[in-house]
Formats: sequence, C-alpha cells, structure tokens
Amino acid sequence: MSLAAVYLLGTQGAADRRFTHCDPRSEDVASQDQLTLVEAELACEMDGSPFPAPLEDMFQEELSRKRAQRIRSWLRLWGAAQSVCAISFLMMPVSWATPLNTATVVGMGVLPLLAFPASLLTRLRWLLMAVFILGPATVLLQTTLMLIPLWDPSAVAPGSLLAPLATLAMTIGAPFPKRWTRASATSLVLVLATGAVVTLPLGRAIAVICVAAVLRLISEHVIHELSALRREGFLLRLRGQLLQTQRVAELASLERLAKIDSLTGIANRRAFDTCLADHLVRAQIAHPLCVALLDVDYFKSLNDTAGHLSGDECLRRIATSLRKAADNAFVARYGGEEFAVLFHTDDGEDPRPRLEALRLAVLALDISHPGRLGEVVTISVGGTLSITSENSRVVLDRADHALYRAKAAGRNRVEFEDASMRLAPTAQDLRRLHDEAVGASATPSDSDERPGSDELLQRA
Repeated sequence: MSLAAVYLLGTQGAADRRFTHCDPRSEDVASQDQLTLVEAELACEMDGSPFPAPLEDMFQEELSRKRAQRIRSWLRLWGAAQSVCAISFLMMPVSWATPLNTATVVGMGVLPLLAFPASLLTRLRWLLMAVFILGPATVLLQTTLMLIPLWDPSAVAPGSLLAPLATLAMTIGAPFPKRWTRASATSLVLVLATGAVVTLPLGRAIAVICVAAVLRLISEHVIHELSALRREGFLLRLRGQLLQTQRVAELASLERLAKIDSLTGIANRRAFDTCLADHLVRAQIAHPLCVALLDVDYFKSLNDTAGHLSGDECLRRIATSLRKAADNAFVARYGGEEFAVLFHTDDGEDPRPRLEALRLAVLALDISHPGRLGEVVTISVGGTLSITSENSRVVLDRADHALYRAKAAGRNRVEFEDASMRLAPTAQDLRRLHDEAVGASATPSDSDERPGSDELLQRA
C-alpha cells in the first residue's frame, strides 16, 4: 500500500483529543474550488452583475462590515459640503427677505452641523436612521428655498440652486444600495428642474435642467464603475487571502509529511519524540503518561527467509492493526521493527490491559512466520509510567529495559517497569557495556537480541 493510500484511508478515532496535535495524519486539505471560482470571475469583465452564490454572499458580508465606516466618512463629507452651501446663503442679502426664507436658510445651516455628531455613531442602524432623517430634511428645505419665489418674487435667490447641485454630486459616492442612490439622484434632478423654472428665466432654466440631467447621467456611470471596482477589489483581496492560505497549507503539509513514516503511514520517530517531550512537561499524578515500546519478534529471521518486501508488508499490517487497537493512544514507528505508543491513564488505572490488547491485536493477524515453521508473527511490549516532569531519555530507558525483560522471558509478552524499579547501573555494568561496544563481547545472532546480561535483568 502506498503512503498516499495509507494516509488517505487512515482510521477514525486513532488519536485522542489530547494527542490530535501530535498525529501528523490529521490534516485539513484545502479545496481549490473557491480559488478556481475567483480566478474565473477575475477573467470575466466586471459589469456589476452579482457573483455566483458563494462569492456573492461573501461580498455582501464584506460590504455590511464596512458600510458603517463608509457612512460615517460620507456623513462628514456631506456635512462639510452642505455647510459651505449654508454659509453662501447666509451671505446673500436676499436670504433675509422674508421670515420663511430666513427660517429655511437657518435650518439649512443647522442640519449640516448635526451630521458631524451623527457620524460618531457606531451602530449601522443608528447611522442609517440619521441619514434617513438628515437627507430628506435637507432636500425638503432646499425645495422650500427654491419655491419661496412663488409666494414672494422679491425673495428670488439664484444661488439656491447651488445646494441641490452639491447634494446631487454627493450622491455619486454615497455608500448606499444602488437603487437608493439612483432614486435620490432622480428626485434631486426633479427638484432642480422645478427650482430652475421658478427662480430663473426660461433660457437659464433650460441650461440648469440640462446640467442637472448631464450630472445625473454622470452619477449613474460613476455608480456603475464604483460598483465594478468594489467587486474587482473584493476578488483581488479574496484571491490574495486564498493564495496565502494555500501556501500555509502547503508548508503545513510538508511539515506533516516530515513526521510520517513512509513505509507504514503512521507517525515516525521525530513526531513521537516531539509529542513525548511535550506531554512529559505536562505530566500529572492524576493522569500518568504511559510510554511503551513494541518490538516484532524474530524479525531478522523473517526478512532473511521471505525477503524485505514481505518484511515491509508485515510491518504495514502490524502498524495498521496497532493503530486500530490503540483506540485513543498515539502510535508511531520508532525505528526498524520497533513501534512506540503513548497514552494517558487515570490515577490508579493499570495500563497493562491496554498494552496486552495491542499484543493480542498483532497476534490476531495470524501472520505465518516463514523463518520459524508453525509459528506466527508476534510482538514483545515493554511499558512504563511517568507521573512527573522527566527527561524523555530516562522514560524511554525504563520502557526499553522492560522490553529487554519481555525478550529475555520468551517474547510475545508484556512487561512493565515502574520508576522505582529502575536502579542506576554500577561501574561493572558500565564497563561490561563498554567492552561489548568495542567488540569484546559476542555479537547476538539475531537483530532483535538486545545487548545486556542476565545479571542486569535479575537485578532489575
């Protein structure tokens, strides 16, 4: 089975929530569909038409998030423009011709002043309410100012057309839905046309109406272009985010692959060492950490008899069986024919039954051992517990020593060693180990025969 197949098949529940971050097989593969859709939309001409459903929802969500900020900025700009118009009216002598004219001009001066406090509002609902009050009130005052000459011809103010023109220009960049902006611009054109007919001679009125109509067409074009630019900007931002996410996912995938054993598809020694060190730092008496080493019995004989391909297939089957039987434990290939297991236990819980279940799971595979007629492939297990923050080498040494005992006791068994059972080696032990390292002692005939002595085992 290939690495990709083993990786994709996996097994559910192979890692407990405490070991999920350790398991390099738990990867979220990012889909390319969204990036492909964005690229396709960028390749098309932006005409302001809606995107496909997923993109359109994201675009509207982004507009909703930024709408409050845009309305606040627009209210300040609108207030500044209307203030200029109000000041120009106040400087005209005709503005004080009648009490109605005076009240209208003063009202037009007060409304822009309210726009600045309104721009400090934070909620979108309140901002829209302020716009719905200030906008129609301003247009009503502008219309009143232009219609006053119907009652009093002496109060004619040609400059009264300045305010509707400024308001019409401000609708071009208004941060509202297009249908609202178009309706407002059309209403202002009608107001300008009515005011021009009332306050100006026919020739000038026609000129003002034409200017207003042209300005309305320009506003429609600008609104369309702004909508297209917003949509294109949204796609470009989304494309950049997706590419960044893709790069991060690729780097994470490479990091995971570096922690996966290429033969068995489970975690390798690098991942195991990292996870062990991480959990030893947080070891607690209430939840001891069980560390176990598992070794395939007489694996060298199997390789020599059946070949390395059969040996590799045997390791793959054993790894899959261990991963399934381990439940919420973390399983890794420690090296060669050796595996390692990590899991937490409750205070007072005996971890031996769980280790025994791993041994029985491999035994249940019923893999015939070609190098030992009539026998099947088995494993020996050595485990230990860590209840305090310890060095990983110390814990692994205890587990390795328990594995030696399982080998010496006949293999296909589980041995367990507590921290209190492991005694420090004497000077004679160290001298004997040194002699064996330089070749003074005989070399074991089988690769899974560990260096050591009966005295060490008896002492332990």
